[in-house]
Amino acid sequence: MKAGNKTKGIVGLFRSSFSLRLSLYILLITTFIFVITLVVTYRTASRHVQNEVVDHAQASLDNTILQINTILQDVETAVESISPMIGEMVQNADAMYDITHQLLTNNPGIVGSAIAFAPNFYTDKGEYFAPYSYRQGEEIACKQLGSESYDYHNMEWYSVPYESCAPYWSEPYYDIDGAETFLATYSYPIRNDSGEIYAIFTADISIEQFAEQVRAIKPFPDVYNFMLSRQGAFLAHSRFEAIFTETIFENAIRFNEPQLIDIANRMIAMERGVCVYERNDTEYYVLYAPVANTGWSIAVACRYIDIFGGVYSLRDTIIAIFVIGTVLIVLLCHITIRRLTRPLKRLTAAAANIATGNFDNNTPRVSGRDEMRQLRDAFEEMRLSLINYIDELRSTTAQKERMASELRVARDIQLGMLPKDKSIAQHVASIELASHLVAAKEVGGDLYNYFVKDGKLYFIIGDVSGKGVPAAMLMAVICRMFRTVASAQASPADIMAMLNRVLAENNERNMFCTAFVGVLDIEEGTLNYANAGHNHPIIFGNNIEPQALNIETNIALGVIDDFDFVGGQYHLNQGSHILLYTDGITEAQNACGKLYGEERLLAFLAHRHEQQPCNVVNALFEEIGNYGQGCEQSDDIAILDIKLTYNKDE
Repeated sequence: MKAGNKTKGIVGLFRSSFSLRLSLYILLITTFIFVITLVVTYRTASRHVQNEVVDHAQASLDNTILQINTILQDVETAVESISPMIGEMVQNADAMYDITHQLLTNNPGIVGSAIAFAPNFYTDKGEYFAPYSYRQGEEIACKQLGSESYDYHNMEWYSVPYESCAPYWSEPYYDIDGAETFLATYSYPIRNDSGEIYAIFTADISIEQFAEQVRAIKPFPDVYNFMLSRQGAFLAHSRFEAIFTETIFENAIRFNEPQLIDIANRMIAMERGVCVYERNDTEYYVLYAPVANTGWSIAVACRYIDIFGGVYSLRDTIIAIFVIGTVLIVLLCHITIRRLTRPLKRLTAAAANIATGNFDNNTPRVSGRDEMRQLRDAFEEMRLSLINYIDELRSTTAQKERMASELRVARDIQLGMLPKDKSIAQHVASIELASHLVAAKEVGGDLYNYFVKDGKLYFIIGDVSGKGVPAAMLMAVICRMFRTVASAQASPADIMAMLNRVLAENNERNMFCTAFVGVLDIEEGTLNYANAGHNHPIIFGNNIEPQALNIETNIALGVIDDFDFVGGQYHLNQGSHILLYTDGITEAQNACGKLYGEERLLAFLAHRHEQQPCNVVNALFEEIGNYGQGCEQSDDIAILDIKLTYNKDE
């Protein structure tokens, strides 16, 4: 009877004690979840840690390759930018020394440069003529590199680009007759007007700087890094004595590692990948990737224990947490649950208080069971969510106001970058000029720029694809580049080609810009121009009907990097205007969605032959505003009106 009563008492206690039942349920569920979690976590963590470590090592590898590529691209850009000087100064053989000297002066990373001419190009210089500048301590020295003992015509850095007619990065070598160090040479063919190659323009860089960068890749303290040439020679290695003296194939044969030969073949084939490699009972994860345009490849080997050491630590930590947590749950669960009882009426009052908008008072703790606790938690979560929502709403509102203010400042900065019409009038009395730009948003992608140099007015107007901040950034770049490029290039077609080449490089967003570039001889009235997909300018004034200039249109800037732009020429007489504009004028819409169009623009200009450019520009903006009938401006608008008031023919 006593045993039966005791059993009934335990069952009764279990049935009547919510805290005891909940504690036991939690303990059983926790144990079950832990077992499942341990298995899943261990497997997931193994994959996750492996992926994370591989990604980390890959990021370090890619960052190093990016740094190397940046150095190589800087060298390529420097050589290609200065190469036109060779053709301009080719009649003066000794001036070639100045060109190579200037390249080294402007580019500290280049240790040597040569202009290696074809045999007997200069009859008085003989078969071998290669002006060479190189760094000698803090100074730059020059010498004649070619001779019978140094027949550069048969060397890789000369013969390969000469035969392939394309730029080329040479295999690294020790330059005993030049810079006397390990070099890689970038060779750029120089052509005459007939397209024939008559010289190779080179820039030498030291390989040692790349070796340091490769050795600096340290995703873990104990890693094994190396860089290979096209032939498998070590350009960088953890053993310094192996650099340029050993190949990876020699190492593979020495240590009888066919797996290493497979890795080497993939690297030389310029592949990217990850593989497992074992040496001396130590397993490695090897990541390898190529250096573009060079034929070189870099590899990083991480030990297996370094990758998965965190997984083992995580497993032990989970087990320890479970043991401690189980004890704490058994001891505290029952006590904690008993205290979760408060009158439901207080919860109702608290809910009514929240409904009035008073979120400051905490929701009272309840002493009830089951649903009471859940209800209390739901009320508390609701109160906190409302507080967070109101705080986020206030923060979002303030952020929008701050962003609007910053965009207004950006608009002022963008407009401040544009030239002022008065700056032309103060220096040139024989032309009148007016310009204006209005962005559809706070900032936009329409642009214009102009300046006077050597009696010529250089000007550009353009329309960057898209709107807003990205277009505004590209607009600022083009405006700045135009002044720099136009100062060095006399032909509008050459100016356009240089702008296009720079914009097309690394154009990952595929943005482009239509543009019209003109060079007006103020005294002669001769206008040389080039058009890149832009609206045709309109000629009016001097008692002629407004008409669009009949010109050949090239593709927009930034689409094809090596496009050959074609220009043209037009003669402006005294009193003639040339009006340049973006499509925000002709594509302006009224309330019915009808475009303003070129015909209306020509009709508008027909009665303004004698007006000054500033009056024409102001009247045209007023005309577009009236046509839109209060509709929101849908596109950026830029106008540039140039009037020639005097030329020699008149």
